[in-house]
Amino acid sequence: MNSLRSPIDRRGSKSLSAATNSSKKSSVEQVSLSGRQQEIISLLAEGKSNKEISDFLKIGYGTVKQHLFVLFRKLGVSNRTKAVIAANQLMKEHPNDFGVTTKSAPQKGKLALARAGGHSWRLVSAVVISIPDTALATPEELDWRNQYLLDLRDVLKGYVDALDGQFLLLPYGGMLAWFGYPNTHLDDADRAVQLAQFTQQYSNQYLTQDSEIDPEKIMQHAIGIGIASKPEMSSDKANELFASDAFRVAAILARNARVLNRPLTDTLTKKLAPFSVSWLTVKAKAPELIQVGEIAAIADAHVAPLDASPLWGGLPFMDGVMESVKSGVAQWVAVESWPPSLATSLIDALGNAAQLNGFKSIHLRTPSQQRRDKLLQSFIVQAENSHRDLDFSVLGLPVSAGGGERLGAFLAQQAILRPLVIQVYGLKALEAFKYALGDRGIDRMAARPILVIVANLKESGSSQTSVRLLGPRPIEMPFSRVYSMNAPTQESLPENIRVDMQAILDDLSAHAQSIVMTASQNPEKPIEEVISILDLPHHQIQSGLQELASAGFILARQGGGFEFRDQATAEAIQHLSLPRA
Repeated sequence: MNSLRSPIDRRGSKSLSAATNSSKKSSVEQVSLSGRQQEIISLLAEGKSNKEISDFLKIGYGTVKQHLFVLFRKLGVSNRTKAVIAANQLMKEHPNDFGVTTKSAPQKGKLALARAGGHSWRLVSAVVISIPDTALATPEELDWRNQYLLDLRDVLKGYVDALDGQFLLLPYGGMLAWFGYPNTHLDDADRAVQLAQFTQQYSNQYLTQDSEIDPEKIMQHAIGIGIASKPEMSSDKANELFASDAFRVAAILARNARVLNRPLTDTLTKKLAPFSVSWLTVKAKAPELIQVGEIAAIADAHVAPLDASPLWGGLPFMDGVMESVKSGVAQWVAVESWPPSLATSLIDALGNAAQLNGFKSIHLRTPSQQRRDKLLQSFIVQAENSHRDLDFSVLGLPVSAGGGERLGAFLAQQAILRPLVIQVYGLKALEAFKYALGDRGIDRMAARPILVIVANLKESGSSQTSVRLLGPRPIEMPFSRVYSMNAPTQESLPENIRVDMQAILDDLSAHAQSIVMTASQNPEKPIEEVISILDLPHHQIQSGLQELASAGFILARQGGGFEFRDQATAEAIQHLSLPRA
């Protein structure tokens, strides 16, 4: 070990043992390894190659080489073996400072997980469907129950897949769906609420249409639905999702929702999805509900939605747009905003204004998969589930008609009796919806009373929220009419999420902290501009961006570069206190 060097002074070097004995400063103060660097050292000790490390950590091959270059320089070594030996020695001498624990005193909790490095933060919205365990008197009832659960499972599984979520059967016969992992969207809570509302409606219709079983016995099989949104922090190397808080609270709400015959949600879900549905206040009396805290119920789909237009200056331009649609000419309205976090709320507000004006609504959520067949399948399932009284088989289209034309014809058919508003959510919603419909599908809708409100989020720029009128066909219109508005103030993230974020922020390297803190002061600016202001070395820029992406604070932006996960995240980071290096 005497030959291993620590670069504490360019004019001379000391061995690790000499530095430990002769200096009052600890070697941790002299050599500090980030969480990512500790991960790489651990993989080096296992004998993994650069390519294997790259694949395991899901980072670029060049990034691994940059990490190794910095590691070798920090530890004063020239090869992989010596790096492992030197780093292990440091960690043994100062285990607490390097996030290493002993068997006698294991660390627990989210803070310990954050300081272990390689963590991710995410919000998960869970939906639990509770199935009552009812005694069955006859074989006929047993057959009916099995068929009911089978039909419910198949319909929900297909719908969850279309909404880009995950679905799981629970051991006791219940069902679980969740949104936010592994695919993250701007409107995950809205997707959970939409699924719950559909599930309640489907189950109610199923239970009331059967005439062979005693109606009183049938209603004993009414389901309960609970939704909860909770933050989770876990290792970015783990493929599984725990989200125990979200699942636990959703299960409690589901067990108590049967008597109301309406889905129950926690407060955070309601805050995250404020305009998508109408809400009912619920006073909890059951002890386990009181422990959950304030809860709310989702109203029936036919209840008039909230008028959110005052939050956006009244949306006066919508009167002319809706009159044009009612005259029989389709209109496409593109919602453009930066940062994109407010797009979902504005789409809700515009759609609610149309519904209050007599329009029928269809909500479509853009999946992360951008293959045309996957997009079409997702949009078709969502459209059919929005209005189950009509299916594609009655459209009378020629055999040669493609899927996009069939989708356009289906939507046009929905607008025969009442004007239709189609609300399309997602980061790439405009291009995805156009791509799925194709020219023929768009033409099918052009001469019908259809209003399409779709996200077309800007990739960068100053903070702004506006809508662009595209007419009956969504083509490039550089001189199209644009209406700008002031966005309503959003609350920062709830306290429990900020605590988790602080734990992650504390574990970031100094350069990653510099990047994210500076960027949070001006969230409307592209992060690339922030990097140029800081004038950091290239390897620190790369490793810092990787840390922030792994933590879930920033996302890769379409067209290149990075942006904050959402505006609320940027605001929370802006107000958090960080230790300065």
